Amino acid sequence: MRKLKYYVACTIDQFIARENGSFDFFLTEGEQVADLLESFPETIPAHFRDQLGISAENKHFDVVLMGRRTYEVGLKEGFT
Repeated sequence: MRKLKYYVACTIDQFIARENGSFDFFLTEGEQVADLLESFPETIPAHFRDQLGISAENKHFDVVLMGRRTYEVGLKEGFT
């Protein structure tokens, strides 16, 4: 049987967005982003990795499951 790994970005009080749905409190720039992408390259859609200079293979996951509201954020920006 395969193992399940649960990986999620959340606040210390276990929320992934503000009550209004925004997530502007998550940092998208800085050293931690480079570390994140090096450790978890599969968190970036495969067709955007080349544009971002990420050539690493998946290290931890082969399937990503996300909720509708999370998916819609990327969809509005052209990530499908």
